[in-house]
Amino acid sequence: MKGLFNVFNKKKSKNEHWYFAKCISDGEEFRICGLNIWDLEWKPIRNNVEVIDPNYHNKYYFEEYEIKIENKKINFVAGEFSNLIWGFYLKDLSLVD
Repeated sequence: MKGLFNVFNKKKSKNEHWYFAKCISDGEEFRICGLNIWDLEWKPIRNNVEVIDPNYHNKYYFEEYEIKIENKKINFVAGEFSNLIWGFYLKDLSLVD
């Protein structure tokens, strides 16, 4: 599944300033600020954040989450494009390793 989407294609979600970061299989490593996202606790912030699939331009409604890394709060949007295939969106792509 690696390479399915370009990590830095810089496509924004339609209604907010969320940038598509990556699409991965469930459990596949994805690092934000050097830490694997699956090893961190995700705190749900809000539902129904509208995002656009960068390849097929389908609209999805994913959840916004917050993680803490070294006393810094980082928010991201994540959800499944299809069964066990996750899409991640960030406001700052420089956080992705």
